[in-house]
Amino acid sequence: MRTVMTLFGTRPEIIRLSEFFKEVERRGFRHVMVNTGQNYSKSLNAAFFAELGIRDADYHFGIEEPSIGKQIGQVIARTEEVVLKEKPELLFVLGDTNSGLGALAAAHHGVKVAHWEAGMRSFNWEMPEEKNRHVIDGLSDFLFPYTEDARRNLLLEGFKPNSIFVTGNPIVDVLEKWRKRIAGSRALAQHKLKEKGYFLATVHRVENVDRKGRFAEILKGFGLVAKRYGKPVLYPIHPRAKDKLAKFQLKAPEGVRLVEPLGFFDFAQLERHAACLLTDSGTVQEEGVYFRVPCVSVRKATERPETVECGSNIVSGIDAGNIAACVGAALETKPTWEYSLGDGRASVKA
Repeated sequence: MRTVMTLFGTRPEIIRLSEFFKEVERRGFRHVMVNTGQNYSKSLNAAFFAELGIRDADYHFGIEEPSIGKQIGQVIARTEEVVLKEKPELLFVLGDTNSGLGALAAAHHGVKVAHWEAGMRSFNWEMPEEKNRHVIDGLSDFLFPYTEDARRNLLLEGFKPNSIFVTGNPIVDVLEKWRKRIAGSRALAQHKLKEKGYFLATVHRVENVDRKGRFAEILKGFGLVAKRYGKPVLYPIHPRAKDKLAKFQLKAPEGVRLVEPLGFFDFAQLERHAACLLTDSGTVQEEGVYFRVPCVSVRKATERPETVECGSNIVSGIDAGNIAACVGAALETKPTWEYSLGDGRASVKA
């Protein structure tokens, strides 16, 4: 029986791969699931296995290392151990996190590597993820970009056309699968919110929350948004961001409500009914397209330019005034954009 090994460790990876995990096993492959534990908070990792009906991973590294060098070193070393033991024919990784760098160990031992989400480029080397994207793509034998734009990036960088397969975005598979559960969430009532009566925010990227001045400016921007438009900003705060908030002795401005990370169904429902999304996440940009909710990316650049080109997303930078102004522009935008994330069959195509 042919062995496929999947390697993952963060919330977005677990969610996007959830239907693919099942597809691998439906096809009759021997499937070795490896969870690095890069997002080691239960609310960002283990909780999604139960929600999305995913079986337990075969290996869980439990890497809780704040040092980037040590974290990456452990991912590579532990992945090598599993590769040598399980002898997979293919290692499958998704995205641009440090977990995906385990592909280096597999490639060195002659294991074929497939990279889903290949070809995304922000062209901003300040982002750790941009570096990871180039490394993982370079190690991969099979490249699965979501979009034609990402495919063109790969072709311009010299990748062979016969190694590239456009699949669409697996988040569509997941959102379609769980549409009723999302609609049935009581998150609005639990947080005492009304449809279109709030903003939903997520900020967690290293380049944003690890710098006191930048994080403070973003929070100031959220405060301006709440004050200017008379609606609260709900901010489910990532454990990393929460730690930095305490370390830097920062406080949420008036109108900005910090809450613990949410489950997939609750967060998706809150996305669906928000007036506007404020985020430095790539996933939230795409989910805004799906739910037809405008988005402001609190970043200097995005690796998902399609969301900007179709009109669903505005890149604001991190200046507080610009964030508030871009929210105003987004609120005036009617959700008439024509952009398809895929047909809901990405997990079958990969």
